[in-house]
Amino acid sequence: MNEQSALPDLVTMQVPPELQPQLRLYRRLYLARIDLEEARATVDDLLSRRIALPRRKLPSPLLLAMTTALVVAYARPFVHSRGHSVVADKSVPGALLRGLTSKERELHEYLVNLRNKEVAHSDADALEMSLKLYADGDGAIFRNTRSPFPRSALTAILQVIAKLDKALDQKCQDLRQELPLEVWI
Repeated sequence: MNEQSALPDLVTMQVPPELQPQLRLYRRLYLARIDLEEARATVDDLLSRRIALPRRKLPSPLLLAMTTALVVAYARPFVHSRGHSVVADKSVPGALLRGLTSKERELHEYLVNLRNKEVAHSDADALEMSLKLYADGDGAIFRNTRSPFPRSALTAILQVIAKLDKALDQKCQDLRQELPLEVWI
């Protein structure tokens, strides 16, 4: 049995053309809430596991994977996706960031830039890599900027997510005043 057959027969209401921008924005905000919940859950898991940050050796693959998951989930709502979507806006409005302090805004920008330069694209400039070539191979000095976050940074990320959640909820509440209620759209 597939998921479609498990759903009741739904009649999807057609939203008038003048409300399509609000509907697209609402859908983007809905998706952003899911992404931020994933980021929050990852932070909560990192904090509860108390995985040690190694001083002399590389972090464990699990810690690096969770750090990557956190950065990707957090940044997803703020990155303009490629292509054209008729379903939802590409990213959340920047106005949602207005409630952040300058320090929180710096953290937000750091996470989005980390996603863009290292996590999603392996930007060689961000990686600070020097190569030495030999006839039979190569060697490298490599500084990876994607290191796990200390507990204080994880706590700060949770605070930013909480503020963004509040802004998202308020914007959704405002949009519900304009969009049709109690129908599938």
